[in-house]
Amino acid sequence: MRPRTAVALLVVLGALLAAVGAVALGDDATLSERWVSDTATDIRANHHAVAAARVDGEGTVYAPVSGAGGTEQCRLVALHAGNGSERWDHGVPPANCTLHAVADPAVADADGDGRAEVFAASTTEDLLGLDAHTGEVEFRERLSAYGYTKPVVADLTGDGRAEIAVVDVRGTVHVYAPDGSLLLERTVGGVVNGEPRAGDFTGDGGTDLAVGTTDGRVVLLDGEGRTVWNRSGLDEPVGWTTSADVDDDGSPEVVVATTKGTVGVLDGATGETRWRRDLGTLAAVHAVGDGDDDGRAEVYAVAADGRLRSLDGETGEGEWTTALTTEETRMTPPPVLGDLDGDGDPDLVATTNDGTVTIVDPATGDVRATYAREERIYTHPTVADTDGDGSDEVYVMYGNGRVVALELDGSARSPF
Repeated sequence: MRPRTAVALLVVLGALLAAVGAVALGDDATLSERWVSDTATDIRANHHAVAAARVDGEGTVYAPVSGAGGTEQCRLVALHAGNGSERWDHGVPPANCTLHAVADPAVADADGDGRAEVFAASTTEDLLGLDAHTGEVEFRERLSAYGYTKPVVADLTGDGRAEIAVVDVRGTVHVYAPDGSLLLERTVGGVVNGEPRAGDFTGDGGTDLAVGTTDGRVVLLDGEGRTVWNRSGLDEPVGWTTSADVDDDGSPEVVVATTKGTVGVLDGATGETRWRRDLGTLAAVHAVGDGDDDGRAEVYAVAADGRLRSLDGETGEGEWTTALTTEETRMTPPPVLGDLDGDGDPDLVATTNDGTVTIVDPATGDVRATYAREERIYTHPTVADTDGDGSDEVYVMYGNGRVVALELDGSARSPF
C-alpha cells in the first residue's frame, strides 16, 4: 500500500534539511547518526559502496574513496566501525587517481587461514587483496583493464576452496586462486557495470557466474568458464544485477535492471525472460527477499523518479509503491535489506540522490524514519552488524567521499 500523506510530507521535509539531522516517525523509531568520517575529497560523485564486517572481533568499514586527478586523495580506507577513525589506508598513485580509483570492496577469508582479506579492483588495473586487519598487501594481480565492479569470492571450480573472480570494465572475467595464480580468463564482451553474481543457477550442484553487459546481454558461465547461456532478451544496457530464488525451486534466478528503465527476471537454468517491467529510466535493483513474510520473494526496485516499488518476484506484479523524494534527482540507488532493530524482521534501507536515507517497512512501503545531509548519494547503502549487538548498522557513502554511520533507535514498527 502507499504511505499516507503525513508520511510523504515527512519524507519531503527530511530531504530538505539544511544540515545533518534525524527524523523520527511516531514515538518509536529514529535514524541516528553515529559518526561521519573525515574522508572528504574534491570529487563530489563518489559512488562505490563501502564494505563492513567484524574482523578479529572488531567492526571495520572499508571505504573506496575517489578523488581529484593527480592528488593523493584516492585510497581504500579502513574505518573503525564504532567511531569512524582511520585504522589504515592503501593509497592509489596520483597518476591513477580518478572517479573510479577503487571499486566496491569485498571482505572474505579466501585462503582459509582464519584471517579475512579485503579485495578490490583499481584504476591501476590491479586486483588487490589486503589483510583486512592491517592493510598489508597479500595479493596483487594484473587485470586487462580497470575493474569497476565488486569482486566475487566463491568456490567456482568445485575444488572445495574459494576463488576470487573479478570482471573488468571491458567485460573480461578473471578468476584467481587464493595464491594469486590465474585459473581463468574469459571475455564476455561489452562494458560491465553491474556486479557479477555467483550461484548454482542451473541446479547441477556447481557454481556459476552471471554477468550483465551494457550491450544488453546476460551471460552465464560455469566454473570452467564455458558459456551455459548467453541471452539478449532485454536488449537494453544492463546497469545492475542481483540474484535470488524467486520461485522457490531451490535455484536462483538472475534479476537485472537496465539504464533504459527495465527490471526483469531471467530463468537461472535457461536465461529465458520470466517477466519484465518498465519503470521509466535508470532502473536499479539490489535487494530481493520475502519482506512481507508471505512465502514469496519480492524484488525491491527503483528508477530515476525516486519511487521505490515492491514487485512480486515470480510474476513482476506490483505490490506497493512509495515516493522516497519529490526532489528532482539524476538517479536513485537501489535499496538493501537488513534487520536494523534486531526483531528478526527485515527492514528496507533506501538512499536517494538528494542525500536522504529512508527506512521503509518492506511489507507495506510505510516509512519508519529518515536522515538527510546536504550532499548527493550515488550508491546503495551497506548494512552489517559490526558491533555484535544483534541488529544491523547502516553505512552510507556520500558523493563527497564521507562515510556516515547510522543506527535505528526503537524496536516497534511505525504506526503509520
